Amino acid sequence: MYKLTNSISILRLSDGASIPADTDNNDYVDYLRWLSNGNTPTPADTPDPKLQAAADIQALESGDMISRLVREYLLADLEAKAVKSGVDPRIFPAYVKLKARDEQISALRVLL
Repeated sequence: MYKLTNSISILRLSDGASIPADTDNNDYVDYLRWLSNGNTPTPADTPDPKLQAAADIQALESGDMISRLVREYLLADLEAKAVKSGVDPRIFPAYVKLKARDEQISALRVLL
């Protein structure tokens, strides 16, 4: 028997082996054969939405290497400079990128 995972691998329940979805892998070929014989794998565990949201936030923040405080400071600074200059802050590419990331993270924080 096999179990689906929340990644691209399959879990073989008999020995706990993680089988990558790769047709060059004999274990994966065995899994495909098992499926073609009408078998159905155990569904993947449903992740806790709050844990998933927290993990997504962590991934977004670490991907930029910019902490929340730094991102918020930079956004406020760019907005202040734009107001002082009488321009739209969206003329600054850094502002656009930081604002988009901030909105993504804010949407995820609602789930927490």
